[in-house]
Amino acid sequence: MEQHSLGSPRPGTPARRRRHGRSRRGPVLPMHLPGFRSRPERFDDAVIASAQRLSERWGTTLESIDFRIRPVPGSKLLDQAEAAGDRVPLASSRSATRNSAARITVYRLPIEQIAESYPEVVDIVHQCVVHELSQLWMKSMQEIDPEYFPDEPD
Repeated sequence: MEQHSLGSPRPGTPARRRRHGRSRRGPVLPMHLPGFRSRPERFDDAVIASAQRLSERWGTTLESIDFRIRPVPGSKLLDQAEAAGDRVPLASSRSATRNSAARITVYRLPIEQIAESYPEVVDIVHQCVVHELSQLWMKSMQEIDPEYFPDEPD
């Protein structure tokens, strides 16, 4: 009887043996279920849904705004918030200039940390977008989205 060391393959078997003889596995969840998408992808969906909801009311006016998603605010913005005694910003905005469009940036990780569920993430994202639009356009949040009713006024 021929003996083989642990590292060498047996005669007649492929050089690389798959675990328990199984070949490639498919996805754990089907693609149509919400759990298939990653957290960043679902967060992107929340920002897109908020922009679409507002575009129904504001149409082409909203098209001139550039929406961005970042994981966390930059160090400059964090330093400004700390100096003012504020919490970590959830979103920020920048007015339009001659060379660039107005911009709203939503920060994913701070929002996900304060939210307890995905529906709450969607609500917080929409509140942030409405708040930043109200600052850019110098209008009240109720004027931006009449269905907007914050739990806690700032």
